[in-house]
Amino acid sequence: MDYTDYMKILIISNLYPPHVLGGYEILCGQVVQYLRQRGHQVYVLTSNHQSEQSEGEVTRTLKLYQSFDRKATFMRTARTRTAAYNSRETTRMIGQVRPDVIFIWSLLRLTPAPAREAEKSRIPVVYTFNDENIMSFAGHRFGLSPKKLIHWLLDTFATPSITLHGIAFRHSTCISQILKRNLLAKGLPIASSQVIYQGIPIERFPLRPEAGTRHIPVRILYAGQLHAYKGVHTLIAALDRLTTQTRIPPFTLTVVGKGPEDYTNSLKEAAAQTSFPVDFRGLVPHAEMPAVYQEHDVFVFPSIWEEPFGLTHLEAMASGLPVVSTANGGQGEFLVDDGNALTFLPEDVAGLARQLTRLLTDDDLYGRLAHAGRATAVEGFSFSRYVDELEALLAQACSSGDTVRR
Repeated sequence: MDYTDYMKILIISNLYPPHVLGGYEILCGQVVQYLRQRGHQVYVLTSNHQSEQSEGEVTRTLKLYQSFDRKATFMRTARTRTAAYNSRETTRMIGQVRPDVIFIWSLLRLTPAPAREAEKSRIPVVYTFNDENIMSFAGHRFGLSPKKLIHWLLDTFATPSITLHGIAFRHSTCISQILKRNLLAKGLPIASSQVIYQGIPIERFPLRPEAGTRHIPVRILYAGQLHAYKGVHTLIAALDRLTTQTRIPPFTLTVVGKGPEDYTNSLKEAAAQTSFPVDFRGLVPHAEMPAVYQEHDVFVFPSIWEEPFGLTHLEAMASGLPVVSTANGGQGEFLVDDGNALTFLPEDVAGLARQLTRLLTDDDLYGRLAHAGRATAVEGFSFSRYVDELEALLAQACSSGDTVRR
């Protein structure tokens, strides 16, 4: 059987649109849409977070052991109780759907129970890793101190259902080489995992009508979560330095996204001390982001931590916005300094200020990066290419013969 023509796919994810935290869940919804358009029958099993109303082929009956509006702690009892419930729901759904393959997305706050039940079913299971959150279920390591020993004994013998113990991860994909490297270093057995770079629906992010030219004032954009590790404070500090340079054209900053109140307030306080306008727009629905890119001239991403990938970079590049970014994460696998973007080191205020100065004072550089970024997105990171590779991986798992299909 040629599984690329038709597969019955069960997708398991902690969240599913319209209830999202960020790009992971949005991406899942887009993949489901594309797979269905290609003729595959796709079912989704997700949590009842914010809604218990199932619709069509989306079933919202799994439970989170802690809602996302609260900080998670280890919570062994809650995890164990949730794992038992999610095991039953997953088994029920597998029996009802009888899929050819089970495609597992984020398990964050679901516990690993759905993955364990999926593998018990002896139906092929494929995992997509878009971040390192799977390691929150790794379990405690053996140690000789009483506390470490007790935790290890509990994880290994009393409550293995809330850890990754015994899960094979035979078929998987990571969204970047750096993510795969980090997961392997932390002990996840995914040496055979395929790196499949994400893509974006290019048609939703058209090139700006006057790509290569800037507004006056120049409109600078940051879009992402507002956490300290995202480095937005670095951007505000760098832009503040530019205000002392007479050759720099006037500019504004738009900050799109939300995060912890204390960090957000610290950014607003820093912005209030500057002489350039800063617009904190809060969370903008992803469907409205193409219009946001069209309104702006430059996209800056000053993240400090190693980002797994960089979808917002690609969206901005497709829209014709030159990108200025750190490159220590997955985004560094497609950003080329002075080729299709400008890069700087994490928390390097002076370095970011230098790159912004170049971009805002060199018309030729600005135009070249605008068009080079667009070419990068179009030629290598289309969503159809991404789904092609996912589809091939799912079909390969169905045909692998290392599991017994129902």
